[in-house]
Parts: sequence; C-alpha cells; structure tokens
Amino acid sequence: MSVPIPEPGTFTPHTYEGGCHCGRVKFNVVAPPPDELVVTACNCSFCSARGARLIYMKPESLTFTKGSFDDLTKYIWNSKTAWHAFCPVCGIAVGGQFMGNYGINMRCFESAGIEVEKLKLQWIDGKHLIPRVDGA
Repeated sequence: MSVPIPEPGTFTPHTYEGGCHCGRVKFNVVAPPPDELVVTACNCSFCSARGARLIYMKPESLTFTKGSFDDLTKYIWNSKTAWHAFCPVCGIAVGGQFMGNYGINMRCFESAGIEVEKLKLQWIDGKHLIPRVDGA
C-alpha cells in the first residue's frame, strides 16, 4: 500500500495533541509540520462511510497521554489486514493499524487549530488495493 509514512528523523518534528471527543483517550503525534503534512482519504467501503482523513506514522511517533488503543473498540473486517478503533463512549473514529504502522484521524486534532481541509491530500484506492476474502 502506498501511503505517506514519514520516517522519524527526516522532517522537522511537530507535535500534535489530540484525542476523542469525550477525552477517554488523548495522545501526541510527532509528524511533519502542517505545511508538509500529507493526509490520506480512502475509497474503501469503511473509510468512505466515515469520511476520516488519516496521517500514517511509525509506532514510535504516537504516544498516548491518557488511555490507549486498549480503551477503544477495534473494528476488524473481511481481510483482517487492518483494524480501526473508535471510542465506545463518544463514537469518534480515532485511528487504526495497517501493516505495522498507525493511522490517526486528523479530525481528532481540529481543536488544536488544524484545518484538515487545507492540508495536502493523497487518495488511496483501498477499494481495489485491499482484496476481500469473499472475492467481492
């Protein structure tokens, strides 16, 4: 899968603070500054339905300051190659994991003054890239 995953040490670090709506989980993400950041949008059936804009990162770039992925509900579908996590209290889709890397929903950072719609966007063809186990 061709998603932009910034390699730590190859960009000027910028720390983003975010979390779900109710505060059950809070986290920091070290990623490129907003003018260099690339968010993704995916056309798979799940991502299309929820409209998230994700940034992908190596696991060491994500630090939970309250709670963790264990405090969220994980949704794993069909091919079981990825999972997405959402808060069981407020319902916010926080992010997930794909092929050993994390994706965090940039919309969880909007309270920090991030205008997600103004960030660079890369479309991912998840509809055709991630095969369904049932062949559909």
